[in-house]
Amino acid sequence: MTDVQLECQEIWKRFGGFEALKGIDMEVKRGEILGLIGPNGAGKSTLLNLINGIYAPTKGRIFFDGNEITGKKPHEICRIGIARVFQIPRPFYEMSCLDNVVTAIVFNSGLDTASAEKKALELLEFVGMKYPERRPDEVTLQDKRRVELARALACGPKLLLVDEYMAGLNPSEIQEAVELLKKVNKELGITLIWVEHVMPAIMGLAERVVVLDHGIKIAEGRPEEVVKVKKVIEAYLGSDTAVEA
Repeated sequence: MTDVQLECQEIWKRFGGFEALKGIDMEVKRGEILGLIGPNGAGKSTLLNLINGIYAPTKGRIFFDGNEITGKKPHEICRIGIARVFQIPRPFYEMSCLDNVVTAIVFNSGLDTASAEKKALELLEFVGMKYPERRPDEVTLQDKRRVELARALACGPKLLLVDEYMAGLNPSEIQEAVELLKKVNKELGITLIWVEHVMPAIMGLAERVVVLDHGIKIAEGRPEEVVKVKKVIEAYLGSDTAVEA
C-alpha cells in the first residue's frame, strides 16, 4: 500500500470569472498532519470543499486510497472515510450533545440506538466533553467544537479535514485543542488536513505545511523551512515589510 493517502492533481476551481484555485497539486501521506495555510481568500476552504464533495473541481482529479473521488457527493465521500470539522459548529440545537453524536453514528453505521448511544458516550469522553446531556446552546464554544469533532469521528474516518478549529478560542483552550488533535492523530491513526490561522498552533503540530496565496501553491515543506520562504513572508506581511525585514 502506498504512503500517499490523498492526491490532488492540477486542481482548478472557477466561480464565474473568478479563479479560486489555479492548478493545485498536493499529496497527503497516510497518518500525517498536514497544515494548509495562507492569507484570507487564498483558497484553503475551497480546497477542503472540493475534497469532501461540496464542490466539484472545474478541472483536475482527486484520489483517495488510490481510487478517484472527483465529483462525488459529500455523503459518498464520508462513507469512504473522509470526514470534516467545520470552522462554525453546526449542531442540531434542538437535540442534546449526546443525541447529536448518536444521530451521526446511526446514520453512518446503522447501529441500533442503544449501541449507538454507548459509542457516542465513548467518543464524547475521548474528546473531553463532560456535559453530554446538555444542548449545544447550553455549552461553551470549545465544547461545541468537541461535539463537532465527536460527530466527525462517528463517521469512522481515515482522513479528517479540520477547518480553523482554533477560531474564537483563548490561549489555554487553544493548547487543549492542539493536544486533542494530536490525540486524534496518534491514538486513532487518523490523517489530518488542517486549515488554521493560529500560526503557533499549526507550526508546532503539523509535520508538513502547504501554503496557498490567491489560489496558487507558493510553498510546501516542513514548518521551519516554509516560514523562511520569501513568497510566504510576502503573502503574510506584504512585500514592503518583507523587503525591510
